Amino acid sequence: MNLEKPYIISVYALVQNEKGEFLLLRRSENSRTNPGKWDLPGGKVNLKETLKEAVVREVLEETGISIFPGEIAGEVKFELPKKRVIAIVFNGGYVMSEVKLSSEHIEYAWTSLESILRMETLPAYFRDFFRRFALENKKTSEPPV
Repeated sequence: MNLEKPYIISVYALVQNEKGEFLLLRRSENSRTNPGKWDLPGGKVNLKETLKEAVVREVLEETGISIFPGEIAGEVKFELPKKRVIAIVFNGGYVMSEVKLSSEHIEYAWTSLESILRMETLPAYFRDFFRRFALENKKTSEPPV
């Protein structure tokens, strides 16, 4: 890891539909980062913006969906050619809205957690996040005490 690269803070949202599927966005082929790969809705935090304000703005800009972010679902760290990123992933809640993509993305999909865990076109850091998420949210088969 290059210690000379600056850090930036990004935020993402786990947005789910009524079936419990997660919203993924496919980046444009001419994107500077991860061209053609699938991604969660989100992006950089602006100066003087709270993390929750940033995730609401980014999801609205990228999808046309208004969310009310809940708790932090986890974090992701990754490196890009000119910067290192610390990303906070919020629970974006359940939505029943039509997706209106921005020019940053070319496609969207509502995807089950099982399918996400097998996706090769999702960056490794998001696959790792979803593996941890699946383990932490695994339903136990034991009845409550």
